This record gives sequence, C-alpha cells and structure tokens, in this order.
Amino acid sequence: MKTKLFALAVASTFALSAQAATFHDSSFNWNNTSSAPAVKAGKPVGIVEGVLEIAGISRNADNGNTVDPAFAKTSRPCPPFCIQPTEPFAPAAVETVTELDVIHAARDIAGGDASQLIIDARTKGWAKKGMIPHAVNVPFTKLNSKALAKDPMAVVELMVEKFGVKDLDGVLDYDGAKTLYLYCNGSWCGQSPAAIRALLTMGYPQSKIKYYRGGMNDWKLLGLTVK
Repeated sequence: MKTKLFALAVASTFALSAQAATFHDSSFNWNNTSSAPAVKAGKPVGIVEGVLEIAGISRNADNGNTVDPAFAKTSRPCPPFCIQPTEPFAPAAVETVTELDVIHAARDIAGGDASQLIIDARTKGWAKKGMIPHAVNVPFTKLNSKALAKDPMAVVELMVEKFGVKDLDGVLDYDGAKTLYLYCNGSWCGQSPAAIRALLTMGYPQSKIKYYRGGMNDWKLLGLTVK
C-alpha cells in the first residue's frame, strides 16, 4: 500500500479542524503510578484460568489489592476528558482490542516478533511513571493533527524509523508496516485516538491499527504489571 506525500498537507488541515485542540489538563495528574508490589498472596489471580504470567506480565496476587488511587477519580471534566466511543474511527475499520489482545502482542514481541508494536501514546512524563511491559513511548504530541500541520515530514520520519514504513521518493510504502497497538490512560483519554487519526490521515492501513480503549485505567484496575 502506498500513499503520496503531496496530499498530506490538505488532509492534515482537515484533520486539525476536526480534532480537539488539546488533551492536557495541568490541574490533575491523570497518569498512573506503578503497581504496588503484592504484600500477601491469596487465591490464585490468573490472567486466564491456569495462566499466571505471560511475557513477564501478571496480576497482583493480593486478593485485597485495590485500584491505584491515581485512577480512583470518576469525574474528570469533559472536554477534554470525554468518554471515547467503542469505535471512534468509523467508518475506518480500526479494531478496538482488550487486555488479552495486548498481552498476546506483548508475548509475541518478547518472542522476537518485529511485525507488531505496542505504543504508549501519552507524553513522556506520564509514561516514565509506568507503561505496559514491552511497549514503547511515542507521545501523541509527535503524532497528531497538529504535528502533521506543523511538520508532516517529521511524522514521516517517525513512521519510517519506528513503524516499518518506507519512504520511496515521496511515496509511502506500508507493505512492511508494523501492526500497532495504541493506548493512553483509558476510555476517557483522547491521546491515543488523536494519534490513530493522524495515522489514518497518513494512509496507514486500517487493518494494522489496534485501539486499546481501556488503556492504563483498565490495565491498573486488573492489577496487571507495569514497567
């Protein structure tokens, strides 16, 4: 699949007008913190029945463990923290995935599969406080409609460097592009959706984009490992 670069400036302008201006709220630390280590063991806490760990990912074994306080707040202001729909990219066929899908992708990546990539789309400061194991941080500020409007070639360089895209003299070749699993802080977070919309604007194949809507909110709710 190939996309010509000359169309990007026009496309990104339309994407910019359609996208929310910002997803940042300096008054509330909406990032997760690392999972507290289990202080006691109870009944087995598997990922699925009989499976306690996959690729270094497990659940907190303390049956009395509670959700990270950073995710206890229920009433974040909307906008910008509005509830994301299940399929926010329709009619684009971007699949919304679950924790198990992300865990299986992490397992494959840990086993040497270079065709997949888990992307933490949050800004660097938030990602430093804990990410999904085997994920890489690509802040949405480098991959959204604003970034496209400001410097589309910087976005192209990012995709070539990290996502397996080839730039063939101004034509983007996606034949060897990675399958991307993108997440941010949860169903109320618009950062990974912003990055996905930019990828779609650039012509990234819909079948190679996966949206983990639950993000760190659901990941922490299940007591799953963070790195």
